[in-house]
Amino acid sequence: MAAERIIYMNDMRFEDDVVIVTGGGRGMGRAHCLELARRGARVVVNDIGGGMDGEGTDASVAQEVVDFIEAAGGTAIANTSSVATEAGATEILDSALGAFGRIDAVIHNAGIAGFAPIEDISLEEFRKVLAVHLEGGFLIARAAWPHMRQQGYGRIVFITSQTALSGMFNLAHYGSAKAGLTGLGRVLALEGEPYGIRVNSLGVTALTRLMADFFAAGGPADDRPDVLHETGEWWETYNRSELVSPVLSYLVHPDCMLNGELLDTGGGHVSRQFLATTRGFLDLDLTTETLAENIDSVFDPTDAEGPFENAAKFLDWRHAKMIAAGAILPDIAAGAILPDKDSKED
Repeated sequence: MAAERIIYMNDMRFEDDVVIVTGGGRGMGRAHCLELARRGARVVVNDIGGGMDGEGTDASVAQEVVDFIEAAGGTAIANTSSVATEAGATEILDSALGAFGRIDAVIHNAGIAGFAPIEDISLEEFRKVLAVHLEGGFLIARAAWPHMRQQGYGRIVFITSQTALSGMFNLAHYGSAKAGLTGLGRVLALEGEPYGIRVNSLGVTALTRLMADFFAAGGPADDRPDVLHETGEWWETYNRSELVSPVLSYLVHPDCMLNGELLDTGGGHVSRQFLATTRGFLDLDLTTETLAENIDSVFDPTDAEGPFENAAKFLDWRHAKMIAAGAILPDIAAGAILPDKDSKED
């Protein structure tokens, strides 16, 4: 592969920050590694070089990315350990520390998947997908955590998917794993903030191996007239992996103060996604029948609020609604203790 001169597009440089990219050998992961290296980061390209089913290994996959970066004047090392195991996650961190002496950011991009309806997904297959995506995210974050905490700085990004929020046919294992990563990111954002560690999640869309299979003849798109095979040409042109990487480089940059957020990007479009809570319906003598009678109020989006900073803030919001309705006393609400229904005054 011919060398390319590194061109710095603006001043959002990394000044030798060390960034680990799991699944960095192909597709979006590869694009992320190249983008970070162009901006001065020292990159750990982690990839076992396996197939989309997680089987097989090929050390050349990660090494080719490293060779490309070095030929262009950047700095990178290859690592072929599996993020899905405790030993592998430790080896990835040891590799970074051994080469560069520190770790500033982690992008957990590694993933596997395969399209199948739930009745055709074995428990072993379900767990295998979760092991790479969700457990891998937990393991690599846990391995990096003490180093980031000690230095008082760190950035972690979990790659998630719209499948986790909106769903997609035949991806029960994949959607479950990606949803779990989003929850993990929210918790770690709270735990890391006092130590300068910021954790965010990013939903991504690009034409990768997973989506290539989606568009392939005989693949999941065959019975979808809205995504005929020729649509793949549009994806290839406008949903390139290179359009996702700038968002990653922003999220792991020292100047980025976002924390606990869920962004989504694809085709150059970037948006924030969040959970909102409706005003809802309140009845301390709630029954199935009264809920059925007021179900429209539960779904009424008028005056919906959120996202909430944390679970405690959500409980505060709920208590405030109960106080406003005269259903709970302020002093009891402050202690987050609900009154006994049988002891309340008429």
